Amino acid sequence: MCMKKIFPLSLFLAVSLPLFAQSPAITWTAGQRPATDGTIELTFTADIAAPWYIYGVRKMDGPLPTAISMENTAAFALEGALAEASPAKEKFDEMFETTVYYFKERATFVQKIRRLTGAAFTVSGTLEYQSCSDRECIPNEYAFSIEIPAGGAAASGTEEQSLWLFLLVALAAGIGAVFTPCVFPMIPMTVSFFIGGSTGRYSGIVKAVIFALSVTLAYTLIGVVVTVFKTPAFANVLSVHWIPNLLFAALFIIFALSFFGLFEITLPSSLASRADRKVDKGGYVAAFFMAIVLAVVSFSCTGPFVGGLLIAAAQGTPAIKPVIGMCVFGLAMSLPFVLLALFPAWLKKLPKSGGWLNSVKVVFAFILLAFCVKFLTQAELSLNCTILTRETAVAFWITLSVLLGFYILGKIKLPHDSEVTRVSVGRLVIAIAAFTFAGYLLPGLFGADLDAVSAFLPAKDRQQFDLTHPEFDVTLRDRTYTSLQEELPQDVALCGNTPKYAGTKMHAPAGVRGYFDLQEALACAKTLNRPVLIDFTGHGCVNCKKMEASTFKDPRVIKLINDRFVWVSLYYDDPTELPLEEQTDGYKTVGKKNRAYQMETFKTVASPYFAIITAGGEIVAQGLGLASADEFLEWAEQ
Repeated sequence: MCMKKIFPLSLFLAVSLPLFAQSPAITWTAGQRPATDGTIELTFTADIAAPWYIYGVRKMDGPLPTAISMENTAAFALEGALAEASPAKEKFDEMFETTVYYFKERATFVQKIRRLTGAAFTVSGTLEYQSCSDRECIPNEYAFSIEIPAGGAAASGTEEQSLWLFLLVALAAGIGAVFTPCVFPMIPMTVSFFIGGSTGRYSGIVKAVIFALSVTLAYTLIGVVVTVFKTPAFANVLSVHWIPNLLFAALFIIFALSFFGLFEITLPSSLASRADRKVDKGGYVAAFFMAIVLAVVSFSCTGPFVGGLLIAAAQGTPAIKPVIGMCVFGLAMSLPFVLLALFPAWLKKLPKSGGWLNSVKVVFAFILLAFCVKFLTQAELSLNCTILTRETAVAFWITLSVLLGFYILGKIKLPHDSEVTRVSVGRLVIAIAAFTFAGYLLPGLFGADLDAVSAFLPAKDRQQFDLTHPEFDVTLRDRTYTSLQEELPQDVALCGNTPKYAGTKMHAPAGVRGYFDLQEALACAKTLNRPVLIDFTGHGCVNCKKMEASTFKDPRVIKLINDRFVWVSLYYDDPTELPLEEQTDGYKTVGKKNRAYQMETFKTVASPYFAIITAGGEIVAQGLGLASADEFLEWAEQ
């Protein structure tokens, strides 16, 4: 059989070698475009005249696959191998006695690169391919040269987007902190200190700038301390372990009760007194100690803002995120003081301190209680128990929203509140927003996805009553994996066995029959001759929940996964203990094993993170993070 394959291959090579040039039947065009993950995609499109066809990139026992060789690679690095933009056709070739993968009419190939310089550069190289007809085959080459314009060094689009969103939240938190009862009443006194006396306007502005920089420095130093201790392991513990998550939830509840007026949280008065004595001496140094007084006195109001930002920063990337976040928070909080020192006439236009400030605190208290759900959910996942179901969390949020609406309208009074004699336009708008949000949440009691807030709620597999899945007479959470297999379409490709860890909290997207152990997935992939699609995910991964509620609700995505891949969900934070024979000194749980594999193989601990490997473990594609359905389909099909 081997000779049967070698003879025809040798014959056509001998005849066609003199013709080793681009066939006139194949016309190539090359281009480039930015990719969503921060890389650059080089595209090569072949227009193929009948009756010719060319082969895809997959290695075959006989035909020559399409391959690429690159030159001048000092300015860029390859990201993965040459890929097909759309699936190749397949047929059994009698001459080669094997299945071949080919394209007719048009074929597009994509090669990703990552720039190593911000300057413009040229990518050149050669595409080697084989064009065939029913009568002959010709090996060909296509030499290309693509100009890449100047631009910044490529970065992860997901991480960059996440960082900018975090900075916007830090900015909003800093501005919001100004309008709290601990900070707002200090504005007139502090600005009067800047512009008072006979030192002149210039001196007052300098004092205001020193004050602002001092406030920013104080909060930035807090971020520096968190950054120093921040490591991937530290961030992982903060994200997934039940102890810090319960502590965060308890902290938010304590601050919320304080904001409601149950008690007052303050730092030792001696700290403020010492700084206050320095302020009395006047001068530029006094501006610095005025900032310290503000930081100490305002702690009871700014604590939740600072704590929430630090938690989010410590759990995310980049490593310096806590420093940047605290710096932006401090600048935003101190900026109004500088502006009022520059334009003191604005002081007269400020609203007077009063009951509205206490209302601001109470609104923040409702928000803090709402955020507790996320920490409590993660703590339960870490402890592998279910108390707070998804509909319970949704009902809790609905209750908070309704109570907030009634409070804003003055129907509910708390300690320190002033009498609401009339409802202002601002109060009415906030009340409408609160009631509208409650109405939006209501379908979530019956299984609606609630895409806008799904990342902060328990996952859909913890929904006990779900009308969105009428094909299941009870919930996914209460079904055995075997029964789900029987109910899903029988042409879904898996190897029929019940996956390891199927009885735990780990789950694949609804409608996908996948695995939770890499070795099992590789064994199935070898049996079915399919690649493995790895989903690095986590119980505490916010963006993973977003994708479950949106991307993996798209039937096109589910069909693609079931038809062409073996799916495996590798949880980085699952506490399930490994069998003794799989435990090592480095890891004893499923989550730690998966995290170690991701770091060693893909040099990242990001999540969500998708990769495609062969049944032999060879990397085919990687690097996709948070993505829409269209982005996921485009990446997977390539």
